[in-house]
Amino acid sequence: MKKISMIVLAVLLIASPLFADFNARLNEMDTLFINDKLDECRDMIDDAIEKTNDPVELSELYWRLSRVILSIADELEVLGAQEDELYSLFEEGEMYADKSIELHENAPAYVYKASNIGRWGELKGPLNALSKADPIRETIRYVVNDLGDMDQTIGWYVIGQLYYLLPGWPISYGNQDIAISVARKAVDTIPKKMLYPGHFKALAVMLWDRNWSSSKRNSKIKSIERSWKKESDDPFEQTYYYEGSQGVKHVPFYSSVALNKMSDRQEAVLLLNYALAKYEAWPIHTRGDKRNKAEIDNLLKEWGF
Repeated sequence: MKKISMIVLAVLLIASPLFADFNARLNEMDTLFINDKLDECRDMIDDAIEKTNDPVELSELYWRLSRVILSIADELEVLGAQEDELYSLFEEGEMYADKSIELHENAPAYVYKASNIGRWGELKGPLNALSKADPIRETIRYVVNDLGDMDQTIGWYVIGQLYYLLPGWPISYGNQDIAISVARKAVDTIPKKMLYPGHFKALAVMLWDRNWSSSKRNSKIKSIERSWKKESDDPFEQTYYYEGSQGVKHVPFYSSVALNKMSDRQEAVLLLNYALAKYEAWPIHTRGDKRNKAEIDNLLKEWGF
């Protein structure tokens, strides 16, 4: 028995540095990604995939590969790539997410699976991509209800965009109020180490379009709050009413006044100004961040600010 224990201890002592080394490489990949060095990040991931057979390690690598492929496709779209090339990349990104899930189930892989499907659908247009709506929704539902992960901000962003861009009844289930609630959840779950100005912009655009007055918000959010409390058995669908989760007197972190003391459009402007202030204070700006910043500037001008 003592001999077996010594063998186990020896294996653990050998494995610990290897595990630490792998985590260090993952951190390096994440740093490359955050610093917008997409090609270098992809090369490092591809190299690591060739050098490991461990399923958990491969799973970590494949969802990161799915993420970087998605971002590469976004950049190529800006540069004018052909649609067929972009469709192929989004499908490749989905395939890598599926590989990650097959090897070791994890929330980020499901999120980037849904994100790649969502971008494929955005390129096709809502009416031509209705068949993709359910797979996107059910993928994130699984993350929330089965994996119990409520903090995947990109997943919430994807669902918010899904409900905002889809046509409503009788064609599909697009719903502006649900989109706004879910977009609020996306904003509230942004990790402290990430910028994501597009999250603020998305919610601001939705609120500007809805255009409720402060008095209408006061009554409507009270009703949404009641629905939030009733839907407690289904965490995913409860988020459809997240706007009412903390009541009408809730003061968002980007505001000095409560929800019922401002109109939708006043809050939309607050969101954009907060995003700009956060952007200016941020040490690193990706190409996507810079595009979002320019779009926010243009929105404020368009809205008269």
